[in-house]
Amino acid sequence: MHRRSFFTASAAGLAMTSMARAQGSGVPGWPNRPVRIVVGFPPGGLPDVYARLLADRIAPIIGQPVVVENRVGGGGTVANEHMARTDDAHSFLSTSISLPVGAALRAGQINYDVLTDLVPVTLLSRVANGLFVHASLGVSTIEEFVERARAQPGRINIGSPGTGTSGHVTQEYFKLRTGLDMVHVPYRGASVLLPDFLGGQVEAVIDNLPLYMPHVETGRLRLLAVTTPQRWPTLPDVPTVSETVVPGFSVAAWFGLVAPARTPEPVLEAMNRLTVQALNDPGMAAQIRQGGAEPAPTSRAEFGDFLRSEMERWTEVVRVSGARLD
Repeated sequence: MHRRSFFTASAAGLAMTSMARAQGSGVPGWPNRPVRIVVGFPPGGLPDVYARLLADRIAPIIGQPVVVENRVGGGGTVANEHMARTDDAHSFLSTSISLPVGAALRAGQINYDVLTDLVPVTLLSRVANGLFVHASLGVSTIEEFVERARAQPGRINIGSPGTGTSGHVTQEYFKLRTGLDMVHVPYRGASVLLPDFLGGQVEAVIDNLPLYMPHVETGRLRLLAVTTPQRWPTLPDVPTVSETVVPGFSVAAWFGLVAPARTPEPVLEAMNRLTVQALNDPGMAAQIRQGGAEPAPTSRAEFGDFLRSEMERWTEVVRVSGARLD
């Protein structure tokens, strides 16, 4: 009798767990095992940070662990190709602007299509890039910088954290729109670039804001403008490129969540709802803003339209500018 009660209670408990899981995800039977968020970059970068923040918030709702897996290599292409080939409805990819940029730079060299082999879930965040200069360059405004660069073609070294990064492609787009001739100096990451920038070996950098701002505050670097269409909320006194030297200039680094194309529609909608809910949570929003970014939850359709426009934009920038993998 005790045994029968035990199994009856166990069965009831499993049924309740299954019901709670269905109610949490909104999809009966999903997930029925751990969910995986793949990141194509090392731990500590924003795609990895966002994946771990999401994992912590989603796991209690769906009743399954959410595991973050770093598949590093090829500027994210190793993870991208892996995800494009899987039919696992429990796997998602935390990605960034590097997804369309990498595809544009590696056209004909990769075995996946960003717009057909992967499908959008939602944007996660946007972060401004800034045009920074070393104080020794002796310019205080973006207008003065453009004037100096125009008067000295091929003389100013402008660094980036690496080929294919948002800093690099924003730099190429800026040069394309202004007609400036500057020498691109790619590094293997912003942490490697920063010491040389502070030492004056490179005179300008376009990159994400957070790493450089402490040195702007000490006066060693100067922030001349941000690349977003509007002034950045935390820097209301810093002008935009658009309002100064290139009307309509608009580039923001971004991070997003995508899934394999064979993922069922109900699962995609559920993951969108869960992720948007997490991004709207004040605690997670505050953590994102502490990193210098702004939460940017979207519908799947909105992210899909945005991703198509990004592919078109960076394919054209790469074509016209001649940007290449160094």
